[in-house]
Amino acid sequence: MALHAVDFPTLPVVKGHLLVNCILVLFAVLIVTLRFFARFSSGAKLWWDDLLILLAVPQGIGMLVIQGLWSPMGIGYPITDTLPNIVIILKLLVAYEFIFATCISTIKLSVMFFYLRVFVNPGLRTATKFAMAFVMVWTTANILQVFLICHPFEATYNPAVTGKCGNQIASFIAIGAFNVITDIMILTLPISTVWALKMSTPAKLGIIAVFSTGLIVSIVAIIRIVSLTNLDLQNLTETMIWADFWSTVEPNLGIICVSMPMLGSLYSRCTARRGASKLDGPSDASGYNNSNKLRRSHPSAPDTIALATIYSPENDVHYKSEVASFGRNGKNEDSGDDFESRLTPEQELLGRDKVVQVETQWTVSRQEA
Repeated sequence: MALHAVDFPTLPVVKGHLLVNCILVLFAVLIVTLRFFARFSSGAKLWWDDLLILLAVPQGIGMLVIQGLWSPMGIGYPITDTLPNIVIILKLLVAYEFIFATCISTIKLSVMFFYLRVFVNPGLRTATKFAMAFVMVWTTANILQVFLICHPFEATYNPAVTGKCGNQIASFIAIGAFNVITDIMILTLPISTVWALKMSTPAKLGIIAVFSTGLIVSIVAIIRIVSLTNLDLQNLTETMIWADFWSTVEPNLGIICVSMPMLGSLYSRCTARRGASKLDGPSDASGYNNSNKLRRSHPSAPDTIALATIYSPENDVHYKSEVASFGRNGKNEDSGDDFESRLTPEQELLGRDKVVQVETQWTVSRQEA
C-alpha cells in the first residue's frame, strides 16, 4: 500500500501523545530485554509465556508506528480538511484494529501460560484453561468484526464505495467491555490459590499485589472505552485523538506490567551481590583495634570459639539450607525466578525425589597478627 498523503502540521497534543507512547514502547522493550536476561542468567528455560510476550513486543511497536504515520495526516483536524487522506487513514485503521486484537490476546495468553507454569493446583489450572478458551473466542470475534463489519469489505476503508456497515462504534465498545472483563477474570484467577499457600499474610498480600499491577491496564482499558464513546466516524480525524492514544498505551503498558514481576530474581541477585561486596571488603582499622583491645582485656580467652554447641541434643536450633531440588530427570527444578519459586506449594516440594540440603557449623577463630 503506497502512502501518498497530504501533510498537515502535527498538533501539539498529537506530538505529546506520540512522545509519551515512544517512551512507553522503549520502556517495554527494556523491561522485556531484562526479563529474558533474568531468565537466561538464572539458567531457566524459556516457556510459552516468555515466547508470547516476545511476540507481543513487535505488535506494540507496530501500533506506535501506525500512530506515527497518522500524526501528519491531519489527526485532530476536521474531516472536511483531511478528506484527501481519509482512505489511507481508514486502511491503517483496519491494520491497527487487527494488531490491537492480536497483541492484547497475546499478552493475556502469556499471563495464563505463566499461571500454568508456576501453579500446580488442579482447580486453578482447569479454570485457567477455560479462561484461555474464552480469550481465544473473544480474539476471534474481535478479528472477525474488523473484516466483516462492512459488506463489501472495501466499504470499511473507502467511503466512495456503496456498502452496508454495522454499528462500528458499538462494536468497538462491546469488544472493549469484554476486554476489561477478561482482564479482571485473569487477575482474580490465582488469588484463592495464593491465599492458600503456607506463608505469612504479608507475603501473600505482596504476591497478590504483584499480580494486581495488571489492574492499571484494566483502568486504561476503561478509559479507552470512554474515549471510544466520543468517536464520530463522520468526523473521524478530529475525534480519534484520544482513542488512538489510549489504544497504543494499553498493550504496551500490559507488556510492562506482565514482565515486571519476572525481574524479581535479577533484583535479588543484584542486591545479594552488592551485599556480598560490602562483606568481602577490607576490615577497617577500628575493628582491628577493637579486636586487639578485647584480646588484651581477656588474656585467658581461648583462641578459638566453637559454635557447634547449637547442634547439641538439648538445643532446638538447627540450621539447614535447601540449595537445590532435583526431579526424576535429575535436572534442577529451582533454577527459575525467586518470585516463581515462592508460588510453589510445600506439598509439591515434599513430593520431589531428591532434595539437597546443606548443614553448616561455624567456628570463629582468632589469629595473631
